Amino acid sequence: MNRSFAALAVNFVGFQLLWFVAVYGGARGWGGWALMVLVVMQVGVWALNRAWRRDLPLLATGAVACLLCEPAWLASGLIRYQDWSLGWLAPAWIWALWLGFAVSFNYSLAWLRPRLALAALFGGVGGVFSVTVGIHLGAATTPHGWWPLAVTYCVVWALVVPALAFAARRLARGSDKEVHDYA
Repeated sequence: MNRSFAALAVNFVGFQLLWFVAVYGGARGWGGWALMVLVVMQVGVWALNRAWRRDLPLLATGAVACLLCEPAWLASGLIRYQDWSLGWLAPAWIWALWLGFAVSFNYSLAWLRPRLALAALFGGVGGVFSVTVGIHLGAATTPHGWWPLAVTYCVVWALVVPALAFAARRLARGSDKEVHDYA
């Protein structure tokens, strides 16, 4: 197995673990462990491909997306996270999910970079599915009901996912493409 594929595999498995620890842990008050999973995932990926400089802009993009979306959802009351009372500021486990998801566009989600329409579909459906599972696991509630949240998530994630795919594609231009291009 070459190091590039190994980095992809670490990212794929790492993000699945990150999602579970974040959401299940968020429902039980230990969601902060998601940050540790994110760090371990990234250290593992970077140990395999040493392309950490390429991932930093996507991590920053994930942070900006979190800063744009989460305060709006929280302030409007579309979603409330379990045991979280800081108003518009999302909990650490949500930040870990945003960062881990964004950086995955250099690895396990790289196949979406040239497929923006598919990325929009993936985002719209996947965003609603993910938040619905999180709600059923007890990580969040929907004060205004599921439908307003589902419609909002569908629209926003149908925009966010292709935006992340596009950003990852633009950032990859002119760099060592063999490290990340699996599309």
